[in-house]
Amino acid sequence: MCGIAGIIHYNKSEKVNESLLTLCRDTLLHRGIDDGANYIHQNVGLAHRRLSIIDLTESGHQPMISEDGNYIVVYNGEIYNYVALREMLLAKGVHFKSSSDTEVLLQMYIHFGKNMLHQLSGMFAFAIWDNIKEELFLARDRVGIKPLHYCEVNNSFAFASEPKALMKAYIPFEIEDERINELLIYRFVAGKKTLYKNLYKLLPGHYLVVNHTGIKEKAQWWNLKTAIENHQPISDPKTWFFNTFNNAVKSHMVSDVPVGVLLSGGLDSSSIAASLNYQGFTDVKTFNVGFKNFIDDETDIAQQVSKQYNFPFYNIKVEDDELLRNTLFAAKMMGESLVHQNEPQLIAISALANQHVKVLLSGEGADEFMGGYVRYKALDYFNHQTFYKNVLSIIPSFAKKNRLLKLEKYLSFKSIDEAIIFNAVNNYPSEFKKIGITNFEINNNYREQILGDAKKLYPNSIKRQAMYLDQHTYLCTLNERNDKTTMSASIECRVPFLDHKLIEGLGTLPDEFLLKGKRGKFILIDSFKNYLPESVTNFRKVGFSVPWMQFIKSNEQFNYMWNTMENSEVMNMGVLKLLDIPSLRNKFNKGDASQENLLRQLFFIALWYDNFKTNFS
Repeated sequence: MCGIAGIIHYNKSEKVNESLLTLCRDTLLHRGIDDGANYIHQNVGLAHRRLSIIDLTESGHQPMISEDGNYIVVYNGEIYNYVALREMLLAKGVHFKSSSDTEVLLQMYIHFGKNMLHQLSGMFAFAIWDNIKEELFLARDRVGIKPLHYCEVNNSFAFASEPKALMKAYIPFEIEDERINELLIYRFVAGKKTLYKNLYKLLPGHYLVVNHTGIKEKAQWWNLKTAIENHQPISDPKTWFFNTFNNAVKSHMVSDVPVGVLLSGGLDSSSIAASLNYQGFTDVKTFNVGFKNFIDDETDIAQQVSKQYNFPFYNIKVEDDELLRNTLFAAKMMGESLVHQNEPQLIAISALANQHVKVLLSGEGADEFMGGYVRYKALDYFNHQTFYKNVLSIIPSFAKKNRLLKLEKYLSFKSIDEAIIFNAVNNYPSEFKKIGITNFEINNNYREQILGDAKKLYPNSIKRQAMYLDQHTYLCTLNERNDKTTMSASIECRVPFLDHKLIEGLGTLPDEFLLKGKRGKFILIDSFKNYLPESVTNFRKVGFSVPWMQFIKSNEQFNYMWNTMENSEVMNMGVLKLLDIPSLRNKFNKGDASQENLLRQLFFIALWYDNFKTNFS
């Protein structure tokens, strides 16, 4: 796990400014505290911050240069099958000077070019400079576990693991006004675009080729729909899942440093712990973050899981002044607004874990690929939309609780496609009309493109269509959250549920293996029910919920920020400038909770903007 950066000037006679490259690199210091170095040759510069996980010696140093000097790589991630690939290359007569997966990656490129990507199993973002072709090759893993941002500016191409590294050295901090609208509705910007002008993400499963003429080639090397369509039928899903998942967990334990588990107490992370125990791993440290006197706290269940497997258990409570500090730190660390609003807690647990391990396994991805979100069930109502709308219309307003009110809003969509696209949002477009905002544009082109693929793949299942959309949008925000929060404490986060063999196979299974039952994830529950305590298999799913309003009201500084959020400069951008925040807050203070989600999102947008911008002042 590392931080990478680099630049290529299109003018071949323009030399790379080493001080700027170093500034870009060292903005990523938290991503790699063990080492930092540059490679510069005329108009090309590559930079690397190293967090040593595999091959802790100097031979794993980056930027890594091939023996003939023709190829140079900077790489962030882990190739879990690097040992097998190394054996294959040794059989071809390749000589290795290290035991690192970095050198395996470099040699794979030398021998197979871009076609080597399909042979990699892991999470990665990397750049390789080819001195023979005089071109830069950049690639990202299948589902975007590792980040990679890029920009074209001043007749140059620059890239980095995080946006702020580029904004420190090469481009200004400038918000793209129109994307604020997308942020307000969805909480994030989907696809290759970001909130910032001239700054883009390399999409998951894509690669770029850049030379002195500019971006020469941009292509998708892995497509989930194609992988599912080409997958062999699975005759015994339960056996296949149990074996494939255990193999994925085992492969994610490859490391020369200690590995722990980020254990929430929920089904997903507990299944990882159960798999480790089943496979004979011992003394695996588990880490949990909780809340005092909070009904949805899952600390006790997490502790039970750890005790059952005799795994050491570490817990932290993040409240009051510590929560304030971590929230402000999270705002400075994240490239965009706090999408999930549990980033401060993940930063805190990562800092605790850093005292004991360098790698954490996380349960992310299970919900998207096995139908675990409760919101997918709301799509069932669209089979009889008119009937349910009529039923809700005759129920008195005072009798409608939160879920009925949300369902009523949800059923207001004109089509199933709209309901799928807005399935993951908290603030529906119809809600903005009620507060006087009747016309603002939202760019849904990327979401509509993905939904189009989903409809071809699953023409008879709107829930699977919603899942496929989440796999290409919402999941990206979870990956980015996990990457940045754990890396803030120099911790590598690994996600076994996103093993490509697992997700490709899951995509072929009938709905009944995923969506059956009250909680979804039927095949996971059915496979591990005999290895998990009943407290996990029977527990009501709450996700990583945080009692934010309780904290905002009780903390003096939080409360001040809540009451002055409209003064933030960001509130003059896009549709935000049309909102009457004091009026919305006044109604909320008088007991109208209908706009709580919107107000809380505005609070975190203002908090993020004001604190993140200080990185560039």
